[in-house]
Amino acid sequence: MWKRYRFKTKSVDDYRPLVFNAKYPWWCSGEAGDGSHAVIIAYLPKEENLLKYWDDAFDIDVEDREKIEFTSRFPKPDYYKE
Repeated sequence: MWKRYRFKTKSVDDYRPLVFNAKYPWWCSGEAGDGSHAVIIAYLPKEENLLKYWDDAFDIDVEDREKIEFTSRFPKPDYYKE
């Protein structure tokens, strides 16, 4: 089981996760026009804590998912390992 997160991070200049794992895909979906935050979409296993990866995450929306879903907007990253 996975959790799909959509959240904001104040780390606009470098919004990469604090801890990288090639099995956990993520994307920057956009940035605020005033430079105050970036919007991130990320998949993590249900037992993982989002704040371990993005400690300044806020306005967090989360959905339970059976599997990771790649789309044309959120394609499989080159680094991704199944």
